[in-house]
Amino acid sequence: MRKTIIFLSVFLLAGCVGNPPRQSEMAQYDLGDLAGAWGGSGLPIVAVDVGSSPWLDSPAQLYRLSYADDLRRHAYADSRWSALPAELIGRFLQRRIVFGQPDFTGPGCRLRIALDELEQRFDAPQVSKIVLEARASLLPLHGETLLSKRAFLIKQPAPTPDARGGVVATRAAAQALAGELAQWLDEVARERPQVASACKGN
Repeated sequence: MRKTIIFLSVFLLAGCVGNPPRQSEMAQYDLGDLAGAWGGSGLPIVAVDVGSSPWLDSPAQLYRLSYADDLRRHAYADSRWSALPAELIGRFLQRRIVFGQPDFTGPGCRLRIALDELEQRFDAPQVSKIVLEARASLLPLHGETLLSKRAFLIKQPAPTPDARGGVVATRAAAQALAGELAQWLDEVARERPQVASACKGN
């Protein structure tokens, strides 16, 4: 009897070790480490706020089969963002723009960005790109007076025709957006000195 109990105990223990609980197969993605120096120098920015359209108000990774049905939007079933797209891009831009400046403790302006579109579009079964559309507004530190605005359309090819390829392309699109924001703000600083003066607290 004792031998039987010992045998059953060893058998059950082996079964537990050999068959661990099955984990979720859902892949969760973010943009990785995108910290770096801010390329803009004309206007000090103290805050970046990113909001999004209602259809982007979920962590779903969206794609569109343009070659089959250009009016239908899909979501990957086995992968998703680790947070809302606006939160991921907002966190990256905050780190790059605000904390990437030589001195981000003084006066400055605010950036408000509306993320209008972020999806992976397939022009063919094996060819896709990320399309990122955003509108940026430059605002003073206090108040809602619009100082300048610009729309951005960024397209980045995906290296592979799958969810991970879309993530890699989204990462590149976010970096491209930061670069275009820097160029725009430098342009505003050069062409509109009164705005630069307002942002610098003069």
